[in-house]
Amino acid sequence: MKKNILTIIILAATLVNLTLSAVMLFVYLPNAQKMNTLITKICQVIDLDLESPLPVPEDEKVAVADLESHVISSDMVVGLSKGEDGKIYYASIAASLVLNTKAEDYATVSTLMTTQSERIKEIVQIEVGKLNKDNFHESREAVREAILATLQEEFETKCIYRVDFGNYLVAE
Repeated sequence: MKKNILTIIILAATLVNLTLSAVMLFVYLPNAQKMNTLITKICQVIDLDLESPLPVPEDEKVAVADLESHVISSDMVVGLSKGEDGKIYYASIAASLVLNTKAEDYATVSTLMTTQSERIKEIVQIEVGKLNKDNFHESREAVREAILATLQEEFETKCIYRVDFGNYLVAE
């Protein structure tokens, strides 16, 4: 008789444990998802790069053989914004655009690279000119992404794959 009562108590405790686990799952899971979204947004605001375990979509992967480089300027001098010391600094940049030759509008965009070269230089100068001497080297990737986004929006294309900087110097 004692064994049966002990078995019933263990069964009841197991059912209570299972019920409470299910309740916790449905109570805490939505909050965990909201917290994950919040953390992702905060990291985006402070410009942290999060490594995603998910594979990169196929449309973002481009073979090296399918890329073509167009030199914007081999030696462009850009005035930087004033830093904390109040002095004027200049940046010397060799900039080039990398185009995806397999893109649908490649022929159109590649001809625009030569006819609109001054506009492209202006976009690069505007974005680089927002920097100052103090944050120039740390913001290199952010400036590349800003220039790329502006050019893709300006020319309404995804053919422009990347922006590369060669010489990247600061002088007074």
